[in-house]
Amino acid sequence: MSICKADIGEQVLDAARACLVRSGGRKVTLAEVAREAGVSRPTVYRRWPDMSEITRALLTREVMGIVTAVTDVTPLRTAEFDATVDLVVRIAAALRDDELVAALWRAQREFMTPYVFERLGTSQQGVLAILTDAIAHGQQRGQVRDGDPQKLASMVLLITQSAIQSRALVESILGDDWSRELHHALSSYLRPTHLGSSPLGPSGGEPPTISG
Repeated sequence: MSICKADIGEQVLDAARACLVRSGGRKVTLAEVAREAGVSRPTVYRRWPDMSEITRALLTREVMGIVTAVTDVTPLRTAEFDATVDLVVRIAAALRDDELVAALWRAQREFMTPYVFERLGTSQQGVLAILTDAIAHGQQRGQVRDGDPQKLASMVLLITQSAIQSRALVESILGDDWSRELHHALSSYLRPTHLGSSPLGPSGGEPPTISG
């Protein structure tokens, strides 16, 4: 039975993920990935010219898969204010704890760094689009302060990305309060002034803490 190109693509990405996680994020060869996937090197080359392109495609799939998994039950655009912020924090926590993302940050800083200082990657653009849409709908409901939704979403992305990438610097200070403080920062930034600056929301409920 023949395997369609889409299936082969996923098979190769699955193999690349297995190889990278097994290596602790250190660089692996295209030949290793092809062998893990059970396909020939020319089959991989026809879709991706090198391991950098495979890793980029894999990282995009990993990030967007996490976003989809977290927001599958409650879409960001329909969530109430505190629930929206909570979902963003949960996405951040899931990315923080993802074994592939963590491994790449440890072992391939030169590959990951451009997505912090130089350009938006495909996955970042996808997350930015989702955040922009959610913020725009929050503004329509009067739950998010006025402002260009894309600009607000960009700052949310920067705050959250920084919290994920630089968490180790203040691990001994924040500990398990990391998620609570991120929730506070995002909530305070997005909340309309007429609702007050409290991160606890109109109901006075506690923002959830995500352990770890």
